[in-house]
Amino acid sequence: MQTYRVSKAGRIRAVVLLITIATIALYAAQKAWGLWRSPARSSDLALVGLDVNTLVPAGLLTMVALAAIPVGWYIVVELLTVVRLDENGMLFQAPSFRVFYRWDEIESLDVITGPVEDAATALQVETQPALLAPEIVSNGQNVVEPAVIDPVETYLSAADLRENKVVRRRNRAASKVQLATIRGRAIGNDGAPLKRWVRWLYPQARRPDRLLLYPALENRTALLAQVEAFLQLA
Repeated sequence: MQTYRVSKAGRIRAVVLLITIATIALYAAQKAWGLWRSPARSSDLALVGLDVNTLVPAGLLTMVALAAIPVGWYIVVELLTVVRLDENGMLFQAPSFRVFYRWDEIESLDVITGPVEDAATALQVETQPALLAPEIVSNGQNVVEPAVIDPVETYLSAADLRENKVVRRRNRAASKVQLATIRGRAIGNDGAPLKRWVRWLYPQARRPDRLLLYPALENRTALLAQVEAFLQLA
């Protein structure tokens, strides 16, 4: 089994970025708090009891401080991510969740700009391709039944299919079921289903069919080559 983590250079760069982001966020929050608490002067235009001259900069500084939180967390997630490869499949693991896919389930490796240091690389994963209908309650149990495909649809053009409301409703229902199936692949490290707050914290847990191979992963070029080799054998 091959294990890939963030490289030493990537960790140093991430720490520098986190310190910079934290400094900017603390400074912006402190300045914003002072502006929000400053009383409106009689000579300035007031809006709902607030000084307009301080309202705009206070709002902008507040937005900067709040925006630093998800940016910093994204860097933390990258630091904590581990990718493991073996002959069976690929395991994408973080502290609160993990996703495993067999090689025969992976459709393709989509490299947006090439396997270079700062290129964005996403692993597109395909699950069961069958078109599914919404969940139907039968005898107190949820049953997912295949949708009945109308033979006439085979002869309809793309424009006709878009105008067909029945087909659109069926496709929307199938997309919802497919997305729920894909999200169910991301589970906790103990095998339990993920809680909603975990999915909000980890972007990979929300869309595990789009696994992002971070640029800072150590030997990422070798990782991409190994993934492509496994895909050819699958």
